[in-house]
Amino acid sequence: MYTDFGENLRKLRKSMSMTQSQLGKKCHISGTAVSKYESGAVKPSLEVAVEIAHHLNVSLDTLFSTQTKGTLSLQGLTEKQTEILTHLVELLRVQNVRQSHLMTSEHCEVIGEIVIEFSGT
Repeated sequence: MYTDFGENLRKLRKSMSMTQSQLGKKCHISGTAVSKYESGAVKPSLEVAVEIAHHLNVSLDTLFSTQTKGTLSLQGLTEKQTEILTHLVELLRVQNVRQSHLMTSEHCEVIGEIVIEFSGT
């Protein structure tokens, strides 16, 4: 479980373009401690894990989960951008269940929203 924690920590930290030292400063621990957590050499206390999760903007479940493959970080997106992308993901799930490869008009509308929202126009 802590091996997954270390791997997840490293991936999440890097996805935020943060160094071990930067994360350590935010969490009031050393960069060396972050390195040891990532390598699995040391296990973080619950308090430190909560602090890390807070600064990475994820839940403890995400930080400790073995299910992080296939997840996308929405860190840094606006609430509107997150809503649009979540809507598209749900549409694609329904499409996969139906085993359909055709885009519906609703898919096109959501993709249009994405283009508008992310282009700033």
